[in-house]
Amino acid sequence: MKGSRRYARVLAVKGLYHWQVNQVGLEKIIAVLITEEEYPKADVNYTRNLLESATRDSLRHYEAIESCLDRPISQISPIEKAILLIAMVELVETSEVPFKVVINECVELAKQFGGTDGHKYINGVLDRYLKGGRAAQS
Repeated sequence: MKGSRRYARVLAVKGLYHWQVNQVGLEKIIAVLITEEEYPKADVNYTRNLLESATRDSLRHYEAIESCLDRPISQISPIEKAILLIAMVELVETSEVPFKVVINECVELAKQFGGTDGHKYINGVLDRYLKGGRAAQS
């Protein structure tokens, strides 16, 4: 299961990037993700849940994390926004995933897909959220 969730997150990053850049619906995103090499290894229900929650509640999640950012959300790269959305869904809506796992997985996603220091940025934002921003949201 652990590996299948990791692949689910990889697919979710790709799907959320596609959603932001091409502004398409969930079913079109899933149709594209089916062709990805990670798809057979992924927990596809988990992928779909991440995508549904992230796209449906993106504004709420952006608002929740905005105070932890050093710039407006509009200036965050689509990859970093996708990773932050995944983190917010898992931290707020998926109680069975420990916050340390969420942070580690998102840092790894940023290393894989993000810019040179994107993983440091993601780690810092999520750390600030867990230390302060999250308490204000609860």
